[in-house]
Amino acid sequence: MILVSSKETQKIFLTTNTKAINLSTKIDIIVSPEFYWIRKFEIPVKSEAQARHVLPTLFEDIVDDITSLSYHVVKIEENLFLCFAYNNKKIYEAIKKSNIPVSNINSLYFAQNECKSFNSFEVDNQKYMYTSEGILIKVPNKLLQEVVPLEKVINSINLSSHKLKIKLYNDVISSKFYYTLFTIFGILILMNVIKYFSYSNGINELEEKIVKVKRINNLPGTMIQTNSILKKYDSIVSKENKKREAISYIFSNTKFNLKTLTIQNDEINLEYLSSNKNEVESFLKKRFKNVFFRSNSFSLKVSIKL
Repeated sequence: MILVSSKETQKIFLTTNTKAINLSTKIDIIVSPEFYWIRKFEIPVKSEAQARHVLPTLFEDIVDDITSLSYHVVKIEENLFLCFAYNNKKIYEAIKKSNIPVSNINSLYFAQNECKSFNSFEVDNQKYMYTSEGILIKVPNKLLQEVVPLEKVINSINLSSHKLKIKLYNDVISSKFYYTLFTIFGILILMNVIKYFSYSNGINELEEKIVKVKRINNLPGTMIQTNSILKKYDSIVSKENKKREAISYIFSNTKFNLKTLTIQNDEINLEYLSSNKNEVESFLKKRFKNVFFRSNSFSLKVSIKL
């Protein structure tokens, strides 16, 4: 069947001879019986889903390799089902060979369900007819004389709800590509595993060196102990800095006659000779809050709490 593009959705009857030209619209494909097996089975189940589970066993006597098949079921009446078996890859290859753009395909249908309006018809120089049991089959051309030319009436067909489900991109990416991709991922995973063990060994060696250095230098074994010691020494350093800054401030004023300066814990003791108490007090209280004075006729003694 040769078609050209139009503004409406096209219907194509897919056969082994189908050739499509310049199709640019959406396409509904009616699949020829050449691409599927069909049988009626009495199955003691209620639903189509339940019937589908037993189909591989039922088609074993007519199909050699059932592992490559997909299945579709239509319930006719109670316990009676119309059952389809088809090879996804063969249908896809026929679509490619026919030059039908995969991206334009809307849906696919079994010819069995869609061509019931015609007892017999011809398409792509091939003839088809329904048997007395209502099964659509392909027949030799000489067997039928007057048949409906399907190309002329195909777009008048009202399609059913029984769509054929296949993967239209099942071999767009070749197995060679997958093999290459898996190989690359395998190499990357192997490299990461090697790096992980390398880093792990490096970390273990570093930890052993740290433990050895701590042992030699009599350092604490854990970070909690280390942090506790550092915190203690930070406090000591802070206090000593306060004392140093205080002493520096006291000695900054050379006007006063400072006789002695002693430090005991957090207390600085000063003794001034011949100094005015008010001036000394004004000077020291600019820097310190806790200042205590004791004076006599010879000297002025001062205590400063840091």
